[in-house]
Amino acid sequence: MKKILVILLAFALCFTVLAGCGGGSSEPAADESAEPITIKIAHTDSSSRSTNTWAEWLGEYLEENAPGRFNVEVYSDGQLGDTTDVIAGLGLGTVEMVFDLVSCFTQVAGDESACIDLPYLYPTFEDWEKGMLENGGLELFNEYIAGSDFYCIDLYYNGIREVISRNKVYHNTADFKGQKVRIAQNDLNVEIWNAMGANPTPMAWSEVVTSLSQGQIDALDHSLGVFNDFNLHEVAPYVTLTNHCSSPFPIIVSKKWIEALPEADRAVLEEGVHQMAAGQRAEERAKEAEYIARFESEGAEVYQLTDEEVAAFKEACQPVYAWMAERVGQDVIDRWLATVPQ
Repeated sequence: MKKILVILLAFALCFTVLAGCGGGSSEPAADESAEPITIKIAHTDSSSRSTNTWAEWLGEYLEENAPGRFNVEVYSDGQLGDTTDVIAGLGLGTVEMVFDLVSCFTQVAGDESACIDLPYLYPTFEDWEKGMLENGGLELFNEYIAGSDFYCIDLYYNGIREVISRNKVYHNTADFKGQKVRIAQNDLNVEIWNAMGANPTPMAWSEVVTSLSQGQIDALDHSLGVFNDFNLHEVAPYVTLTNHCSSPFPIIVSKKWIEALPEADRAVLEEGVHQMAAGQRAEERAKEAEYIARFESEGAEVYQLTDEEVAAFKEACQPVYAWMAERVGQDVIDRWLATVPQ
């Protein structure tokens, strides 16, 4: 009997040890779950621009508010590829976050989302910020891009689009008649500039500075920051503040990726991005006054359209809304119009 008890105790001891080993084997799984979440942020802006410096700030914010949970890597200047490459990377899992011109995403997602760039939808920075962030514009945008596995956490301010010209400022559609205005190639841009009275001229950005200086184009539309960064006022000393399109930089992640994050991690990430975007918007908006001051001090003419002139351009662009309504339905147009501050 004693021998049997000894044998049973020995077996019990072995099972206890094995159970202990089995419990220990779960430790690596716990360690794996504690591995930091890598967030590769890819974009084609320069490393010195506010979009990049605030993206780098996000890494500091996350480390302070969730120590060890995130590893943020920021790749500027197209280090991970051009716009098409990095947007594709969201689906491939090679990057986690991308920001670029809104049209780069809406060309993939479809015309319903492209309505964000309708002319004079948000004719001022304040209208754009309130319409997108307070009146439901961001939620509407997300609804229309979700089918492409895009999720927009927040929006950078890229600067409302203005016009810079070799030869004059523009007060009305008659002033634009015969003017070759460089545009980024998409159907909406063509419709806008036909309505504005110009001759829309699609052209790759790499050709713009030379074409402008040589007179192959008369003008182009872009943000004040781009005019400043490329010193375009030196060859095109007339700046018209048309404010015709908001054209923001949405901060995009894969919808599947962010929905797979633990709830607490997603919450701290989204809060960090909201603060990042708010800081960048404030900085870039303040810099616009500096850009204008620089242009004027270096001999360029800067003209702000009057309220009456804005109203006339807005009226001239109404056919663009009708054209878009044929593509997406008037109900979609009305939903976007409902976000406009009254």
